[in-house]
Amino acid sequence: MSTDLRVVAADYLRLRRGLGYRLADHHWLIAQFLDHVAERGATVITVGDALAFAAAPAASTHRWHATRLQVIRGFCAFVHACDPAAAEVIPPGLIRARICRRIPYLYSEEQICQLMAQAETLYPAMFGATIATMIGLIAATGIRSGEAILLDVEDFSADLSVMTVTGKYGKKRLVPLHPSTTDALTGYLLLRPTMESSTDSGPLLIGWHGARLNKNTARAAFRQVADALGLPTQPGAATPRLHDMRHLFAVNSLIDAHRQGADVDARIAALAAYLGHVDPVNTYWYLHASPELMALVTARMAAHQAGPRR
Repeated sequence: MSTDLRVVAADYLRLRRGLGYRLADHHWLIAQFLDHVAERGATVITVGDALAFAAAPAASTHRWHATRLQVIRGFCAFVHACDPAAAEVIPPGLIRARICRRIPYLYSEEQICQLMAQAETLYPAMFGATIATMIGLIAATGIRSGEAILLDVEDFSADLSVMTVTGKYGKKRLVPLHPSTTDALTGYLLLRPTMESSTDSGPLLIGWHGARLNKNTARAAFRQVADALGLPTQPGAATPRLHDMRHLFAVNSLIDAHRQGADVDARIAALAAYLGHVDPVNTYWYLHASPELMALVTARMAAHQAGPRR
């Protein structure tokens, strides 16, 4: 093979990143693929090479196989453009990803209050206050648990009642806060004047020793709190998770939109930006995540089809 594929790979990644693509896993996946091709002693990259590489981790999910093939397909298209004799074009659709979403556990307002109260019984007291604050914050704003943990004190403005949230891929967004949420965060910060992390800087949510709350520790603490309450199971849903607080916020926002007769498409667009969704399709999924929401959607569609009364 006359074309140096390692050099072409570096050029490909540099070009794509220069165009603004993130390509989080591309570097090491393409490197592994080129190792796979080299082991075969191949002179041309074939469709068979790409498929064999994509499906090589037999124990992994079908979706991961599709992701691996998608990465290699883009790379092969670039190689073919540089040297048609070096690689075949990989047609689309050879492995289709099946998206299986977990049914969220939708908490009631009473359950949220119970979870926060139970969290406050955790030891030490400051840690309990942190977990209770995190639960309330996620339920009230819909931010991700990882986003809550990454918050710094400087990201919270009590005067403006807003937070600067860093989402996926480092994207920042302003999240407005209800006055009750602002008051709760202000009260939480007042509990920590003697901690190593001051009230003016550093992580917003702190763990046992005053450092930033650890994600795994937070999830384990929530599991302990939820188990202690013995929350009832819901049809089709798995055990309650901390992340499901975010689903609750999104579903309730859309329920309010339907009850108000608002433009749901416009509300979803705003909600997508608010939640930090890269693709609004992820927000539309919430339309069938709740039986109550589905009932409202069905009723509204029926009323629309019936037309205005005369």
